[in-house]
Amino acid sequence: MGTSAKYGGPSASSALIPSFLEVSAPAAAPPPEEKKDGKEEDQKPEPKEQKKPNAPAALPPLPAPGPASSFRSSRTSFNSFASSRDGRTLRNSLSSYVSKGTGGGRTATRRMGASIPSVGRAIDFVQGVARDGIDKALANLGLENLIGQPAEQALAILTDVFCPAGGPIDQAIAREAWDEAVLELTDLEIDDVKDITPEQWQGLVVDFISRTIETKVINDVGSKGISLPEDVQAINQLQSDLHEIIHGAVTDAIGDRLGVGQTIDQKDIQGIVVDIYDRSFTYLEGLGEE
Repeated sequence: MGTSAKYGGPSASSALIPSFLEVSAPAAAPPPEEKKDGKEEDQKPEPKEQKKPNAPAALPPLPAPGPASSFRSSRTSFNSFASSRDGRTLRNSLSSYVSKGTGGGRTATRRMGASIPSVGRAIDFVQGVARDGIDKALANLGLENLIGQPAEQALAILTDVFCPAGGPIDQAIAREAWDEAVLELTDLEIDDVKDITPEQWQGLVVDFISRTIETKVINDVGSKGISLPEDVQAINQLQSDLHEIIHGAVTDAIGDRLGVGQTIDQKDIQGIVVDIYDRSFTYLEGLGEE
């Protein structure tokens, strides 16, 4: 496919913030205003506090990051795929990522970190939309101002609800994945957030989960650099092939559990999300046996 360029990803064992995370310095707190003699300042009403979904149960501590060399086999197969477009080498790369890079599906799931509660919040919200309608679901989060707004604007603001900013790289991965899933949906040119169908809401969640895995894989495998074609169209096709396999794994892992009309108790959501990740990584690990 011609010459290729090296992509140097963030270090897997580094605390450096990846390029896709935008960080702004916290604003300095203003100095307290002095009261005027003999006069009290007018009391201003406090702004309405934005409601947030119930906090999920605490997750077990993340495993210590492995050395970047643990993904060497996966990286080698991925580079082979990038130059040959042989689907077998991509499947081997993903299988090796899980088995050799992370140490198995359960460990791979634990390494997803902030993506697990973020996906749980998204599922809880989508269930609220199906049950009570979009207006009430937004109002329950204190986001009544988004009612009637364009879908792209409303979904972008939900990023901070589902995927809080700041923190380690795994939080940035969740935000990146949600933004990518939203862009995919809004390419359909949906004018009003009310026009998103139940099937599209469900599809957004599935795509969100898929992209958290996809972004995590690229972040890990690319830590020592991967070879990408110089042709933008070819790069897009590589990403499409990767996304298709991972999306298929997630869809298979979910089954009918997140289908329209299905209801999950809030207390069970996180456990189901963990199980979806476990099954997805088990599926990917088995690709090397085909």
